[in-house]
Amino acid sequence: MENAIVLRASGGEFHIWTEEKGERTLAVARGRLKKEGVKIHPGDRVQYVVEDDRPVIEKVLTRKNLLFRPRVANVDQLIIVVSLEHPPPDYLYLDKILALAEWFQLPVTICVNKIDLDGLEMERIKKVYEPLGYRIIYTSALHGEGVEELKRTVAGQTAVLIGLTGVGKSTMLNQINPQWELATGEVSRKLGRGRHTTKQVQLFPWEDGLITDTPGFSQLKINLIPRNSLPFSFVEFIPLQEKCRFSSCYHNKEPGCGVKKGVEESIVASSRYNNYIRLLKELD
Repeated sequence: MENAIVLRASGGEFHIWTEEKGERTLAVARGRLKKEGVKIHPGDRVQYVVEDDRPVIEKVLTRKNLLFRPRVANVDQLIIVVSLEHPPPDYLYLDKILALAEWFQLPVTICVNKIDLDGLEMERIKKVYEPLGYRIIYTSALHGEGVEELKRTVAGQTAVLIGLTGVGKSTMLNQINPQWELATGEVSRKLGRGRHTTKQVQLFPWEDGLITDTPGFSQLKINLIPRNSLPFSFVEFIPLQEKCRFSSCYHNKEPGCGVKKGVEESIVASSRYNNYIRLLKELD
């Protein structure tokens, strides 16, 4: 059997990248896999045989992880794309993604796009998120600014670009490789959000790795994280939790809370703390 990576799942067919030949081709799955309840997702490492000149997937290799939404397997890094305008930053959404990434132990890079549009929002992001230790890349996908740094960041990895519709994910990928010719859409000025141009997950081989555009999701749920683990998904809370009076402190209504004191002393950004409380209530 030969090895391949699934780039895209479309009905009963799978676009695969054959590792030995470095070619993209269509494959089908062996019927018994469906009977056994085996699901095949983009990013899966599979083994196949060739029958009648067509690859047939025989086995899905063990995954190191699987994103719930979008469904992508074996992810090395999340690239969270936010735009400064059209649409403006949704900080609750950003903090949800960061919390989920911490829970799944996924490395994260924040890509701040459309930097030519709003310097004030860029300074706010720098002030709040750079001290947390996350890598931040500032880009203008439309003009190609910052794209070379993004290329270096994702080279050799399976990287997933995630973000709301209209933030510029497809435009970013077109800058990385214009031959992909991904559809892009204008953001509605009236509604303040973009139109969906990416309909399904598709991985693109690039620089010894894989990169994907994903459909924008506006209704991301936080319930994949257990309630008692949410405080540990906000990285700046962790050193302050030792100062809490109660070891099981949720940093909400409890007295003697080290995190709330950190907010009062501006060690913790109030915006991050307020979003944490909103996510805690969402879990409730």
